[in-house]
Amino acid sequence: MDREVSSISTLLKIIENYSKLNQLKLDETNYKDLIEKLPESKSISKKQSILNLNKAYQSETLVLVLGAGISIDFGTLSWTDLLQNLMVHTIEKEKTISNILSKLFNDIFSPNPLIAGRYLQNYFDEKNKSFESMVRNVLYSTVDKDKSSNLLNEIVKLCAAPGRSPNLNSIITYNFDDILEYKLDKTGMDIPFKSVFGVGIDIKNNELPIYHVHGFLPEHKKLSKSNQITFGENNYHQQYTEIYSWNNIVQINKFRDNTCLFIGSSLCDPNIRALLDIALKQKGNKRKHHYIFKKRINIDSLKNDLQKALDSHDIKDEKVKADLNFNETITFLNEIYERFEENDSASFGVQTIWITNWDEIPEILKKMRESIT
Repeated sequence: MDREVSSISTLLKIIENYSKLNQLKLDETNYKDLIEKLPESKSISKKQSILNLNKAYQSETLVLVLGAGISIDFGTLSWTDLLQNLMVHTIEKEKTISNILSKLFNDIFSPNPLIAGRYLQNYFDEKNKSFESMVRNVLYSTVDKDKSSNLLNEIVKLCAAPGRSPNLNSIITYNFDDILEYKLDKTGMDIPFKSVFGVGIDIKNNELPIYHVHGFLPEHKKLSKSNQITFGENNYHQQYTEIYSWNNIVQINKFRDNTCLFIGSSLCDPNIRALLDIALKQKGNKRKHHYIFKKRINIDSLKNDLQKALDSHDIKDEKVKADLNFNETITFLNEIYERFEENDSASFGVQTIWITNWDEIPEILKKMRESIT
C-alpha cells in the first residue's frame, strides 16, 4: 500500500538533518533533548480522526481517494511487475526467453517508471497496437475479482446509500481497473454509481461518481479514446501543462471543498502534491483537514536494519560505535521518521492516521461509518 521502509538507509539520510551518526555518544547525547528539538508532531489521536471523518460522512462531504493498495488482495501486479510484463511484448523472441530477458533488464537497470512508460507507449504506437488494450490484457491476467477483501467490503458499504443520507460525496481512484465497480454490481443491491473517466460523462443526482482520474480500463467493455491512461512521462507532462484538464479540476475541487481520506495511496506522485498545494491555497481560512493511513515501521525490522548499517557503516571512531545506545537510537530514528512523514503530509493539509497493520483499516472504516469510537 503506502511505501514500506525496508532499509535503514532512508532513515539515516533523514537523521543527518538533525545529528551526525558519529555524534550519538551515550555520554554526550541526551536523546530526550534531541527529540524535543525535532519538528512538532502533526498527528492527532485515532479516536479524534474517526470522529472528524464521521462528521464529514454525515454531512456528505467525505471523499475516498483510492490507490493501488485497494486492489492488492485481488492479485493485481505491482508497478514493477506490470512494466516487466509489458516489456515482454517488446522483445520479439520465444515467450520464455522474452520473460527472462525482460526480468533481467528490470532487475539490473531498474528503469525509471515514467521513462519506461514513455518507451512502452512509443513502442506500441509505432507498431500500431493499442497501448491501452495491451495494458488491460496484462492488468487482468493475474486478477481474480471474486476474491474477498475486508477492505473493499467496507468501502462498498460506504457506497451503499446513493440517493439516501448519509452518503459519500464521491470517490477518486488512481487505479485503471474496474474491481470496485464489479464489487458494487455483485452486491445485488441497486447502488447507482457512475464511472467517470473523461469529459462529457454526465452524473445524475442520485449517482455516486467514481472518478478514474488516471484512466479507466474496464475488463470487458470496448475501449475508446476516453479510456486513455496516465502511464508514462508523456501523460504526466500533459497533466502538468493542462492544469484545467477535467481530471485536474476534479481533484482540485474535491481537495478544496471536501474532506478526503487517502486509502492505499501515498503522497509521492508529483502531480497529486501539486494539486493538493493548489487546493490548500484556494481554501483560504477554511481549514478542513484530509486524512491518510500510514503504516508504522516494524521495530524488529528496524533493529535488524540498524545493526546491519552499523556493521557496514564507515565509522572512523570505533569508540563511537561502542558507546552508541542501541535502543535509544532506535526510538530516536523511529521518532524522526514519523515526524518527517507527519510534517510532509501536514504541509498539504493531510493528517496522518498511524496503523500497525493494513488490516486495521477496515475496522477503522466501520467505526467511522457507524460512529463508533
